[in-house]
Amino acid sequence: GFEEMLTAAGILMTALTWLMILTAISKFTLTMFPLALGFEEMLTGVLPSDLAMELLDSVVKIVLIFSSLAVAIFFPSFSFLCSLVGLICTMIVSVIFPALAHLKLFGTSLSYLDKTIDWLLVVGGSAIAIVGTIATLK
Repeated sequence: GFEEMLTAAGILMTALTWLMILTAISKFTLTMFPLALGFEEMLTGVLPSDLAMELLDSVVKIVLIFSSLAVAIFFPSFSFLCSLVGLICTMIVSVIFPALAHLKLFGTSLSYLDKTIDWLLVVGGSAIAIVGTIATLK
Protein backbone atom coordinates (compact mmCIF):
# COMPACT_ATOMS: atom_id res chain seq x y z
CA GLY A 1 0.00 0.00 0.00
CA PHE A 2 1.54 3.18 1.33
CA GLU A 3 5.14 1.89 1.38
CA GLU A 4 4.86 0.90 -2.30
CA MET A 5 3.58 4.37 -3.20
CA LEU A 6 6.37 5.98 -1.18
CA THR A 7 8.97 3.88 -2.96
CA ALA A 8 7.46 4.63 -6.36
CA ALA A 9 7.35 8.34 -5.53
CA GLY A 10 10.97 8.21 -4.37
CA ILE A 11 12.06 6.53 -7.59
CA LEU A 12 10.11 9.07 -9.63
CA MET A 13 11.63 11.99 -7.72
CA THR A 14 15.13 10.58 -8.20
CA ALA A 15 14.51 10.15 -11.93
CA LEU A 16 13.15 13.71 -12.21
CA THR A 17 16.12 15.09 -10.28
CA TRP A 18 18.57 13.38 -12.63
CA LEU A 19 16.63 14.62 -15.66
CA MET A 20 16.89 18.17 -14.34
CA ILE A 21 20.64 17.75 -13.80
CA LEU A 22 21.10 16.38 -17.33
CA THR A 23 19.06 19.28 -18.73
CA ALA A 24 21.27 21.82 -16.95
CA ILE A 25 24.45 20.12 -18.14
CA SER A 26 23.29 19.87 -21.75
CA LYS A 27 22.04 23.47 -21.75
CA PHE A 28 25.39 24.70 -20.44
CA THR A 29 27.25 22.67 -23.06
CA LEU A 30 25.06 23.91 -25.91
CA THR A 31 25.53 27.49 -24.76
CA MET A 32 29.31 27.25 -24.35
CA PHE A 33 30.03 25.38 -27.60
CA PRO A 34 29.73 28.40 -29.96
CA LEU A 35 31.80 30.53 -27.59
CA ALA A 36 34.54 27.88 -27.40
CA LEU A 37 34.45 27.46 -31.17
CA GLY A 38 34.92 31.21 -31.60
CA PHE A 39 37.98 31.24 -29.34
CA GLU A 40 39.42 28.23 -31.13
CA GLU A 41 38.90 29.86 -34.55
CA MET A 42 40.75 32.97 -33.39
CA LEU A 43 43.74 30.92 -32.23
CA THR A 44 43.84 28.32 -35.04
CA GLY A 45 46.30 30.21 -37.26
CA VAL A 46 49.04 30.31 -34.64
CA LEU A 47 49.08 26.58 -33.82
CA PRO A 48 51.64 24.36 -35.53
CA SER A 49 49.94 20.94 -35.32
CA ASP A 50 46.72 19.01 -34.83
CA LEU A 51 47.89 17.89 -31.39
CA ALA A 52 48.32 21.52 -30.34
CA MET A 53 44.81 22.25 -31.66
CA GLU A 54 43.32 19.39 -29.65
CA LEU A 55 45.14 20.59 -26.55
CA LEU A 56 43.91 24.13 -27.13
CA ASP A 57 40.36 22.80 -27.62
CA SER A 58 40.48 21.15 -24.19
CA VAL A 59 42.10 24.14 -22.48
CA VAL A 60 39.57 26.61 -23.90
CA LYS A 61 36.63 24.51 -22.71
CA ILE A 62 38.11 23.99 -19.25
CA VAL A 63 38.85 27.72 -18.88
CA LEU A 64 35.28 28.58 -19.94
CA ILE A 65 33.83 26.11 -17.43
CA PHE A 66 35.94 27.40 -14.55
CA SER A 67 35.32 31.04 -15.47
CA SER A 68 31.59 30.34 -15.43
CA LEU A 69 31.98 28.73 -12.01
CA ALA A 70 33.96 31.73 -10.76
CA VAL A 71 31.27 34.14 -11.95
CA ALA A 72 28.58 32.06 -10.22
CA ILE A 73 30.56 31.98 -6.96
CA PHE A 74 31.84 35.56 -6.80
CA PHE A 75 28.79 37.31 -8.28
CA PRO A 76 25.72 35.67 -6.72
CA SER A 77 23.41 38.30 -8.21
CA PHE A 78 24.69 37.47 -11.69
CA SER A 79 21.68 35.19 -12.25
CA PHE A 80 19.43 38.19 -11.61
CA LEU A 81 21.31 40.19 -14.24
CA CYS A 82 21.18 37.29 -16.70
CA SER A 83 17.42 36.87 -16.23
CA LEU A 84 16.86 40.58 -16.75
CA VAL A 85 19.02 40.79 -19.87
CA GLY A 86 17.64 37.50 -21.17
CA LEU A 87 14.05 38.65 -20.78
CA ILE A 88 14.59 41.95 -22.56
CA CYS A 89 16.79 40.57 -25.33
CA THR A 90 14.62 37.51 -25.92
CA MET A 91 11.48 39.58 -26.36
CA ILE A 92 13.22 42.02 -28.69
CA VAL A 93 14.98 39.38 -30.81
CA SER A 94 12.26 36.73 -30.85
CA VAL A 95 9.02 38.72 -30.97
CA ILE A 96 9.35 42.46 -31.56
CA PHE A 97 12.13 42.59 -34.17
CA PRO A 98 10.71 39.89 -36.50
CA ALA A 99 7.29 41.55 -36.51
CA LEU A 100 8.76 44.98 -37.21
CA ALA A 101 11.03 43.56 -39.92
CA HIS A 102 8.03 41.86 -41.54
CA LEU A 103 6.13 45.15 -41.50
CA LYS A 104 9.09 47.08 -42.92
CA LEU A 105 9.90 44.58 -45.67
CA PHE A 106 6.40 43.66 -46.80
CA GLY A 107 4.22 46.42 -45.33
CA THR A 108 2.81 47.63 -48.63
CA SER A 109 1.76 44.15 -49.76
CA LEU A 110 0.44 42.84 -46.43
CA SER A 111 -3.23 42.34 -45.77
CA TYR A 112 -4.95 44.22 -42.97
CA LEU A 113 -5.01 41.03 -40.89
CA ASP A 114 -1.26 40.47 -41.31
CA LYS A 115 -0.49 44.06 -40.30
CA THR A 116 -2.79 43.74 -37.30
CA ILE A 117 -1.09 40.53 -36.17
CA ASP A 118 2.36 42.11 -36.55
CA TRP A 119 1.35 45.15 -34.53
CA LEU A 120 -0.23 42.93 -31.87
CA LEU A 121 3.08 41.07 -31.62
CA VAL A 122 5.02 44.33 -31.31
CA VAL A 123 2.69 45.80 -28.68
CA GLY A 124 2.22 42.48 -26.84
CA GLY A 125 5.94 41.71 -26.85
CA SER A 126 6.71 45.20 -25.56
CA ALA A 127 4.11 44.86 -22.83
CA ILE A 128 5.47 41.47 -21.77
CA ALA A 129 9.01 42.84 -21.73
CA ILE A 130 7.95 45.78 -19.55
CA VAL A 131 5.85 43.68 -17.16
CA GLY A 132 8.58 41.03 -16.94
CA THR A 133 11.22 43.65 -16.26
CA ILE A 134 9.14 45.22 -13.50
CA ALA A 135 8.46 41.77 -11.99
CA THR A 136 12.15 40.89 -12.11
CA LEU A 137 13.15 44.16 -10.44
CA LYS A 138 10.77 43.66 -7.51
